[in-house]
Amino acid sequence: MAMKMVGFSTLRGLVLRGKDLLYQWWKIPADICRSSSSLALLKTVLWSFFMCILALGGATVGIVTGALKGQTTETGLFRGAAVGSVAGAITAVQLFELMLNGEPFSKVALVCSLVDGKIFMDWVCPAMLKAYQWQVDGVDTNLREIADIFDTSTPSRGLSFDTIQKLPKYRVNCCNKMSTNLEDFSCPICLQEFENGEYGRALPSCKHTYHLQCIDQWLIRHGTCPICRMDVF
Repeated sequence: MAMKMVGFSTLRGLVLRGKDLLYQWWKIPADICRSSSSLALLKTVLWSFFMCILALGGATVGIVTGALKGQTTETGLFRGAAVGSVAGAITAVQLFELMLNGEPFSKVALVCSLVDGKIFMDWVCPAMLKAYQWQVDGVDTNLREIADIFDTSTPSRGLSFDTIQKLPKYRVNCCNKMSTNLEDFSCPICLQEFENGEYGRALPSCKHTYHLQCIDQWLIRHGTCPICRMDVF
């Protein structure tokens, strides 16, 4: 609590000094500003610079406060400093806006809780952490699936269109469906059974059979059998 009050007092003093400087600078006559576009541009630049300095000061106070608080909690020193820097910058800017609008400091009590990162950690951090976990889990799952399907550990080049067209193909009918030695007459890629009249392709090296379109799309990217990883030629 003492550290929170010290940090808030530092931010309040910084904002008060910035407010006085801003009011002194803002006393430039309005007619001069209207007559000089360069002066108006200078005002905008100085205003932006002042807000950056204010946010930087708030972030500095937030880093110290967040690091000290994070060191004593499960948040950790570095994460506490990171959260405190963002919270401090937000606090400084919002506090300055409230003062410019003549808001009493009683309404700053909500903003004050940003100094120790409470609101930021309660609202923002869980959502960010959950999104990060979803993203990492999704990437890990996709990488495992790709590694299992495409065997990225031993990559192979695909075949040309002309080479693929030279591979033997046949049209499925009742006769060759009954005479096949496969356990189930289905395409291992799409897992759909062959129907009468459909075209299939058997790889010459391993004799594994697939739908024509399924295996052709595979062979464009890979030169091996999807099941046994044996080279087509």
